[in-house]
Amino acid sequence: MPPQPTPPDDACLLWRQLLWATFVGVAVLAVTCGHRFTIPSESGLSIAAWRVFQAFFPVAILVHLGRWKFSGHRWILAAMTLWWMWVLADLLIFHWIGIRLMSADAWTLFSTRVPSLVPYVTPGMMFRLASVIAAMFSIGWTCHRLTHFLARSFATQNPSKSIHAATYAWTLGVLATALPALATWSSTQRNMTSEPSRHAFGVIGWFDDHVVETQAKEPHVIPVPSFTTEDVALRTRGFRFNVVQETRPTAPDVLLVVVESLRPELIHPSVMPNVHAQATQGLWMSRHHSGGNASSLGLFSLVSGLDAIWFYVADVRFSPAMNRLFKQAGYELGFFAGADDWDAFQMEAFIHANAYNRFETEPRNGLASDRHAIDSAQTFLSRTDLPDDEQRSPRLAVLYLYATHAPFLIAPEHIRDLPSAGANYPLPFGPDSRNAIWNRYRNSARTLDAMIAPLLKDPNRLVAIVGDHGESFLEDGTIGHGTRLSAAQVRTPAILFGPQVAHRKLDFNTSHADLLPTLLSLTGIQVSDPDSFDGFDLSVDSLPPRVLAIADYLREQAILIPNEADLDPTFFGLQVGISLLKPHFQIIGTRSRQGDPRQFSHEELITHRQIARKYLDQTFPD
Repeated sequence: MPPQPTPPDDACLLWRQLLWATFVGVAVLAVTCGHRFTIPSESGLSIAAWRVFQAFFPVAILVHLGRWKFSGHRWILAAMTLWWMWVLADLLIFHWIGIRLMSADAWTLFSTRVPSLVPYVTPGMMFRLASVIAAMFSIGWTCHRLTHFLARSFATQNPSKSIHAATYAWTLGVLATALPALATWSSTQRNMTSEPSRHAFGVIGWFDDHVVETQAKEPHVIPVPSFTTEDVALRTRGFRFNVVQETRPTAPDVLLVVVESLRPELIHPSVMPNVHAQATQGLWMSRHHSGGNASSLGLFSLVSGLDAIWFYVADVRFSPAMNRLFKQAGYELGFFAGADDWDAFQMEAFIHANAYNRFETEPRNGLASDRHAIDSAQTFLSRTDLPDDEQRSPRLAVLYLYATHAPFLIAPEHIRDLPSAGANYPLPFGPDSRNAIWNRYRNSARTLDAMIAPLLKDPNRLVAIVGDHGESFLEDGTIGHGTRLSAAQVRTPAILFGPQVAHRKLDFNTSHADLLPTLLSLTGIQVSDPDSFDGFDLSVDSLPPRVLAIADYLREQAILIPNEADLDPTFFGLQVGISLLKPHFQIIGTRSRQGDPRQFSHEELITHRQIARKYLDQTFPD
């Protein structure tokens, strides 16, 4: 039998590149479209064809580069492989936190924030990541061997199987898939905006919010109020020089309980019955907001009485008004927490041992850490450490609890909402897992409610209970917090009860900046300059309308929320770029409750300017 002719090496290489490009294109298409894939009702076939084009077009370019430079074929194959891996990684990250890997936000997150997040990585996360990587390598190795075999089979002298003809036909086929989408481009564009994670070009942010960005450019040409370095310095001096002028002879003890990632829905008799019972007897802020979408911003607003846009002004951050003013009023201060990660989140400026008379924190150790912090706070607030005939100074205790931070810690006796996910639930999770993880979150809140119940029984103690921020369970397309200025991530409960606190449910917008002025008022502490705070005293009967500023963790931005925001169900607030270090203010556009850009009419531009002017006028009054 005559020996078979050996195919030319260059033909084998070209065939292998073409076959590998086909595999990579299919893999990208499966990754971007296979996750709960549904064809849109409008122009479904054109959208599907557009997804095919996006998946294959980059590798089509690489195929032709490989034809021109045979010596670099290994680099061409590697580049195709990296395209597939990049799309997969971007999809996972975007699905989890709503950030593109190729973006300034991603650089900020990975360069400055990731080390602080390492302690929160669970075995479940690592297992899922390892499983994805193992699956990728397994599939890739199998197809690597298969393409090698097929390349040698196709690389023959038969003109009907010419590699050049096959390459041109394949490329033209890829280009042809774009035609239906281009013919109905407006529909394609809307689909890209609404479902950016389903499109391969999304990895570089193409088409994201394209329609809204076109409109959002218009507000930039409309003059808006501004402020100067002198305005910031004047506010800073007023804040630093604010002192106690008068105190009450018999002041109550104060307990401020800060609960990680607590959402308003959890203050319910079926979930947190002890806290709910107290909420119905005191001030219950039903439309409350954190200072921002992360712990550092929320805690800063609580201890300063300021909007968290002041967080980066060192003269303010290193001089927390709560500590200074309560000490001037004769209070002893204690801080107790089930964790010790202040430095990682830039909170060491206002949470450190020298700022408190008693400071007890420890590394996270499950529910045991929170229980120890609760016991320490109870001991600090009790009078058992003094003789019966000795009077002690009033005390303020800050209690920071972590049970409701992911992965949500639960005592076995409180697993009542079922199905409840296990501690190692996968991240990122999809809609199918959301209910079980939400139930785990509710069970965790139930556990925490039972643990703090003994602290809520003293009728002479003034108690405030708040969350440091909210938590997203896919309501805004993300998981967790710190990534979007959405209602899920910034809204949190706030209740205040104790002696001389009237029962009232506040149905207007409030924020963490209001807690300090309110606590000072209820404890009878009068300060020299109450206007130095951004927050208001919520214990008074009426308050003037105002605009809240909720700061963003990753960007020098904030969302401005007017008091009438809830009148429009599609409107959450006005997002702005703002910096106090180098005075800067710019309107970006309006946002929905999901944190998404929303379309607006030309008439609404006037309203946007009014919101901006009102906020800057109240922040930097003449």
